Amino acid sequence: MGLAASQARFLGITARKSNIEYEGQQVNQQRTALAEEVNALYSKLLALDLPVAPNTTEFFETNYSFSLDNTSGYDGDYLVKSYYQNDDGTYYLNTEHTFNKNVAVGTVLTNSTITNNEGVYSLNTPDATYQLRIAENSESMINLINSTYTSPEEQVVGPNLYVYQDADGLSHYLDQTAVEEYMAGTTELRSYISSNKKVTETQIFEKATVEFDANNRFKSVSATDPNTGATIFSSTDVDTTRTYNTEGYDAALRDYTMSKDEYDKMVADLNAQTESLQQEDKVLELRLNQIDTEQNELQTELEAVKSVLDKNIENTFNTFS
Repeated sequence: MGLAASQARFLGITARKSNIEYEGQQVNQQRTALAEEVNALYSKLLALDLPVAPNTTEFFETNYSFSLDNTSGYDGDYLVKSYYQNDDGTYYLNTEHTFNKNVAVGTVLTNSTITNNEGVYSLNTPDATYQLRIAENSESMINLINSTYTSPEEQVVGPNLYVYQDADGLSHYLDQTAVEEYMAGTTELRSYISSNKKVTETQIFEKATVEFDANNRFKSVSATDPNTGATIFSSTDVDTTRTYNTEGYDAALRDYTMSKDEYDKMVADLNAQTESLQQEDKVLELRLNQIDTEQNELQTELEAVKSVLDKNIENTFNTFS
């Protein structure tokens, strides 16, 4: 190979080697970009909130209850629905109070009439006739009925009550105004009877003292009047019951299942994207290996041509020396 040919070959290999090096740099940059995308997907994966299955022990509710027997006017059964500690160390108790209470039960007197014979009122029913009289202590009975029936059509509006006793000795009450309206043909006839029934109402104790046992459960409870400071009641017979909230657990389990399905889908999507990027990186890695091989071959050939070129230069100079 002559000097000119060797030099031309040397320049061609050098140019090719430069192009290969540039392509290798481009491939490395592409692999770096892919690595950053994979890291971003991995960060998203780490940021996902892993759903936690509900623990059955968290759905047991501890309830406290106690009973009072006409203690300072407080009697019946008390179920503690919620409580919290006041700033002064006492406790605020929200209880469900179950006790016997006089309530007014209303009935409609069908197929009945009222007659007025010189101011004497009589109730005529299909079974019997009863003489009506003004009820004694009618004001308390009016209050009872008004506190029990709150809808306008069932409230007592008259100042007095008529009363009659049925065959069983039970006293029935009729509102005086309602009787007059009934006789005028404008309303239906309604009567009420006082009945002792078990009812449940909310009872709040604002200043209660609670003692806890070794298991941090109610041991005793007492309360004082927030205005006078007098003791309202004191009970050391506190019952503790634990109830399992099945509906709450089932709802939490459904939420967990939905969250887990969403989580699994997001993880699967991120893994699929990561795998796709890794496949691209493998193709680039293979191309980079090919570039390295070609680079090594070109370097070997370049060194061989350089050696020939050096000998040609040396022989040329020796010829003219």
